[in-house]
Amino acid sequence: MEEAVAATRTGSSVGLDFGLKKFLVGSDGSVHLSPLFFKQNLKEVRRANRDLSKKKKGSHNHERAHLHLARVHKHVANCRKDHHFKLAREICLEYADIAIEDLNMKAMQQMWGRKVSDLGFAEFVSILKWTAFKLGSTVTEIPRFYPSSKTCSNCGHVLEKLELSQREWTCPQCGAHHDRDFNAAKNIHAVALKMRTKATHRPSKKGARRVGASTRTREGVRPVAADGLPSPVS
Repeated sequence: MEEAVAATRTGSSVGLDFGLKKFLVGSDGSVHLSPLFFKQNLKEVRRANRDLSKKKKGSHNHERAHLHLARVHKHVANCRKDHHFKLAREICLEYADIAIEDLNMKAMQQMWGRKVSDLGFAEFVSILKWTAFKLGSTVTEIPRFYPSSKTCSNCGHVLEKLELSQREWTCPQCGAHHDRDFNAAKNIHAVALKMRTKATHRPSKKGARRVGASTRTREGVRPVAADGLPSPVS
């Protein structure tokens, strides 16, 4: 028996920017933090690893230590997943249209390593899409390489370079002063609105999907790529 799925609803919209210090920053000024669950349990993980290394392989004690280590990792994963589901539900109940970036997770993990894995961006995006599907909200992913942080949300000027350590900057074109994350969230929101508007008004051929539209599937709400095929859920 199939689960009941809410019809697509209308309401307020928001753009969300992912960050390392602030998990999510909204275009409306909202901020959502995320505990680093692995870091919080790091002492227990290290203790379990040490205990395992002291046991003789193949012995009963080695098996017990291995199971204990697996339980510790499972506890960390469950805490993170529980937080993600609660946060996704909170966001989807508040907003009908949600805009996010198509994150390059491999590049982020190469740059920041364990912290990116601990925050679980990719897992959260999957949970957010599924929760949105269940509650009738829509998730739109803007293009991966759009310079959301370097673009002035006031006049559209794009900086040539913006260091990762630079959290605030002033637009040389219009003089507007920006918080890096909040500015990015506003740009993500604006781009997603344009994508939805373009998809709504663009005439489509019979049987063809519209660029920028969202498809509602059992796996989640997925944006349609330029080739007309739904992009895979991360």
